[in-house]
Amino acid sequence: MTIYKYDGRIKGIFSCIFKSFTSREIPAVITDEDVQLSFGDDIKEIETDEKKYARALRAFVSYAGEGALHDLYYAFRSGEKNKHSVVFDFIRKTLERRANISSDFSCAEVMRFYDLIKRIGTEIHRMKGFVRFSLAENGVYYSHFSTDNNIVDLLLPHFADRFSSQPFALHDVKRNIIAMYNGKERKVVKLSEPLSVALENGEEEFIELWQTYYRKVTVNERINECTMRGYMPVRYHGHLSEKRLKLKVI
Repeated sequence: MTIYKYDGRIKGIFSCIFKSFTSREIPAVITDEDVQLSFGDDIKEIETDEKKYARALRAFVSYAGEGALHDLYYAFRSGEKNKHSVVFDFIRKTLERRANISSDFSCAEVMRFYDLIKRIGTEIHRMKGFVRFSLAENGVYYSHFSTDNNIVDLLLPHFADRFSSQPFALHDVKRNIIAMYNGKERKVVKLSEPLSVALENGEEEFIELWQTYYRKVTVNERINECTMRGYMPVRYHGHLSEKRLKLKVI
């Protein structure tokens, strides 16, 4: 089994494409992580090459168009481990056919690629409703969450429009990326160390009040845990004020 290992960047994936075509081989796995090799596995480390990247990119855009290129950058936000292979297969199939295959959903490579993108869009939609803010000591409203995909900067415009004059910060604790808005400017920063935030006095009481409201509006006879988990997946619960603790419905 042939394995390509690269740097995880979009330039690197196009360098992998160039290597695949010139070597006339199709790798079984594309990854940017260390892998456990089995007997017979052949791992090749593909270095990013600007010229090879540029040639492969020009060919892809000439067939698929700028819209498909935008979709590639979007797909790289995915947190799924197989995203590298999914993106690689989509690019390679486009170059093999020498055509824009984006609307050919009978093609397995296209289906996998756009399913990946759809899951990113679904999470963005969910997080617009799942984000909970708490007032910090410095007067900034702070929200923390851990998303499957790298979308914190895509959430920033939505909340900047909603709270146009209110300073706030969106913190993806999984990737330690924070998106900030001061009422005028927007900024996204990759933090080098864990962030510690002190809440305003009385903020915990507001959280308890929200939890009480959550319990009180629940209709015991209509509790449907399966449906609740569908709309509000358990993996998000640790960052939701109303689900942060195991609450009894009363």
